[in-house]
Amino acid sequence: MVVPVQESVTYLRMESLLRRADCQYSAAEIQGVACGLLVVDLNADAEKWLGQIFQEYDPQNVLQQDISHELKQYIQNLRLQMQDSNLEFSLLLPEDDEALEDRVDAMQEWTQGFLLGIALAGLQDFSALPEDSKELVDDFIEISKVGNFTVDDLEESEEAYIHIVEYLRMGVLLIAEELQPSTSSATIH
Repeated sequence: MVVPVQESVTYLRMESLLRRADCQYSAAEIQGVACGLLVVDLNADAEKWLGQIFQEYDPQNVLQQDISHELKQYIQNLRLQMQDSNLEFSLLLPEDDEALEDRVDAMQEWTQGFLLGIALAGLQDFSALPEDSKELVDDFIEISKVGNFTVDDLEESEEAYIHIVEYLRMGVLLIAEELQPSTSSATIH
């Protein structure tokens, strides 16, 4: 059984880990990068992801080594969640009690990370994607642009945020399925 991400690693815990290792990325961004890598190649090497996270990785840095070990476990769990037929996968974003502006910023950082991840995985030509995936990536690009969201009416904005996060979540799973069809999918004849 896969342990849901939100139970194993919270946004704040991941932020704390990354800050201790002097990482410049947010928790949302690093999960986005991992998801981008994994939708293109479910067996993507965690070292590629870690190399992006720690651009100045020092093998002598014990703290980075410890955190790298935890992050390797995290990406393995994420890989399992993205394959889970129960759709347990979720985006690593701040909790609902955080300010909406902060959650929107993190969502945009996540989306920017996702786009970086698919590029790192070697997907450069989005026009070659299946039509649904292409549309989703185009939408992700728009969502990732800072300044595209205003938080005027708090209730309306909160509802829109929830819908966009769910759209991103399901979009990731759809892109992954289109690029790497699961072997467990049943075919109806």
